Amino acid sequence: MIDFITATDWTIRALEVLIILYLLVTLNKHRLALFFGGKSNLKSIDDHTMHSCFIAALTVMVFHFVSSSLAQYIITIEMSKLALRQFFYFTMFSCSMAFVIALFFMHNIRGCTFSTTARLCLYLALAQSVVQLIQFIMRGLLDSSMLSPAYSFSVMALNLLSLGVVAIYPAKKFTGLLTKEGI
Repeated sequence: MIDFITATDWTIRALEVLIILYLLVTLNKHRLALFFGGKSNLKSIDDHTMHSCFIAALTVMVFHFVSSSLAQYIITIEMSKLALRQFFYFTMFSCSMAFVIALFFMHNIRGCTFSTTARLCLYLALAQSVVQLIQFIMRGLLDSSMLSPAYSFSVMALNLLSLGVVAIYPAKKFTGLLTKEGI
C-alpha cells in the first residue's frame, strides 16, 4: 500500500509540473505577467480567470511538494510514537491551512477575482484540513487507528481531485486550440 501511495504522490507531482509548464508555454505572451503582474494586467474577465487559475495551480504544486517532503522528513524524527503522531498530523493540518491562506493572499495581492478553479481548490483544502484535524484527534490524541484507512484514502482522493481541478483550465485551453486549428 505504501508503494502505491508513493507512486501516486510522485505521479501527482509530475502532473502538477506538467500543468504549470503547459500553462507557461500556452500562455507565452502572458508569462511575465503571470509571475510578476498586478491589477494593470487584469483587463478582462478572461485575464482574471487566467491569473487565478495559474495562481491556484502554482500554489497547489508548491504546497503539495512542501507538505509531502515535510511529511517524509517528519516520519524520520526520533521521538515517542504518540508525540510524533501529534506533530505529524498537526503539521499536515497546518500545511492545509497555510495553503488556504496563501491562495487567498496571492489573489488579494494580485487583485484578481477567484476563479471556479481557485474556489474548488480552497474547498478541497478546507476538506483536507478537516480530515487532518479529525485524524489528529483520533490518532494523535485518542490513539485510535479506526479511521486510518479512511484517512489514507481521503488524503489521496483529495490530492487527485486537486490535480483534476487545476488541470481543467489547461485542458479547456488545449481543446479550444484544437477546435480553432480544426484538428
